[in-house]
Amino acid sequence: MPITIADKVLRLSMTTFPFIDASQFFPALSTYKVDRVFDLTEFEEAMKHFFRGNPIFSKCHLVELTFDSPEDFPLSSFQALLAEKYESYYDSFMVASVTYRSDPHLQGIFTCVPFPLQDGFKCFHLHQALMKTMKTRQDGFRIAQSLEELGIRSDELADFLPPVETTPSGANKELPVSFAESPGAPAKIGPFLDRMRGDLHERGSENMLILKNSLYSPKLPLGNSLQFLTVPGDVVARSTGIQIRDHYRAEEQRHMEQLSRIESREEFIEAGRARIGNLIATPNVFCVNNYGNVSAHDGSEIQPERGLLMRYEWHMPTIVLGITAGERSGLSWTISIRDKAFNFATVARTSPQGDIAMAVGSNPAASVA
Repeated sequence: MPITIADKVLRLSMTTFPFIDASQFFPALSTYKVDRVFDLTEFEEAMKHFFRGNPIFSKCHLVELTFDSPEDFPLSSFQALLAEKYESYYDSFMVASVTYRSDPHLQGIFTCVPFPLQDGFKCFHLHQALMKTMKTRQDGFRIAQSLEELGIRSDELADFLPPVETTPSGANKELPVSFAESPGAPAKIGPFLDRMRGDLHERGSENMLILKNSLYSPKLPLGNSLQFLTVPGDVVARSTGIQIRDHYRAEEQRHMEQLSRIESREEFIEAGRARIGNLIATPNVFCVNNYGNVSAHDGSEIQPERGLLMRYEWHMPTIVLGITAGERSGLSWTISIRDKAFNFATVARTSPQGDIAMAVGSNPAASVA
């Protein structure tokens, strides 16, 4: 029986990294407006559905986090929490119920999951499916059914899981970059990439690196499917935003054609090593990640008063952020919720010579088609 493309996408993602450690865990936070917060028992009952028929995850570490206000749990603190808790969930992942003393009607879902097994898009849908499951007390994940619909061999997929290393002492509490946020109105793909082109040249980056999902199905809230699509600086310089989009779409098609020819375990391992090797070897990158407009999944379709998405925040694992930390590198990404775009971007640090480096991401965010 031939392996489906969806199955191959997940196998390649898992063989991209030979092992998993703290540098590859992906933190993400969804914040909802609720009539009452859900307790940890409700989280636990809902997560049982996630593990049913799940070939990648069989358990998680559930915790409760309480802060005075949302300002006390900013994006910049996610990595410190990841490092602090890592010893307790390194061989699975963490799910946290986040509440705030200043507003009893805010409910946060915070997760830390390994990057080879999950990414920001999948984390977003994991949060949404979890919230839906808690609201309705019915399975909002549908893991086994979705795997079957996508033709993914769950019994074989588990064989591609990379080993996990316990490295609490190596879990960095500090991020290699700082972030700035710029909320604004969504824009179409052309104008958005035109702005990204300007940011790339102001930064002096040599390559635009598009971080794009290749398995967009919201029916499967698990499995990393992120692609790294390079648009060389000379192509960016002579292209409009739409032409940049056309270039990376052609690059994406080339990647998928190469993936379609891979069959054996050895071929997946070889392709995975080449993938991470090419990523590390690409110099001076400006990474662009756009999740688009997610309003169709904002929780409002079922009992909106019991959970309406207000905000989604995440940052890449430190293994990825490391390539964006140079003076000529950077990262800008965005998500749009109900006509409001949230743009998060890296800010260059002060150079050794004492010059203040440029901040990236002052433009409003947009949604990529």
